[in-house]
Amino acid sequence: MQKEEIEQRVELARKAHAQGYNCAESVVLAFADCVGLDKDTAEKMSVSFGGGVAKMREICGCVSAMAMLSGFVKENQDENSRPDTEKCYQWTKCLADKFRSECGDIVCRRLRGIEKGCTKPPMPCRELVATMARLIGESLA
Repeated sequence: MQKEEIEQRVELARKAHAQGYNCAESVVLAFADCVGLDKDTAEKMSVSFGGGVAKMREICGCVSAMAMLSGFVKENQDENSRPDTEKCYQWTKCLADKFRSECGDIVCRRLRGIEKGCTKPPMPCRELVATMARLIGESLA
């Protein structure tokens, strides 16, 4: 994926979020066509992961979305187009680590600054969505 296409995916994710899709949906929808998912399926599989899984503020929806996409990424599949568990785990862990490094955490309530005692300023969800979209795009380059 070229830099220009990566930035187009970032914008798709941002626009989806601006249209009311949650963080997980926004990331999955930005890459659905790249991994052979139709929009309806992408929405249905990601809808409950927003707000850190059903607004419980656990793992960030962006991270959950990336993990959902991992099994659909061609490089993470075996010769029969089935997900290779170890490749999926490695890809997911690598991108989660990069996201944590760039954003400071992978837990929604900490990223949003709503954990009790948290002194870190909240990060806007739209920027978290953009960061994850960029990381996924770069990994597909």
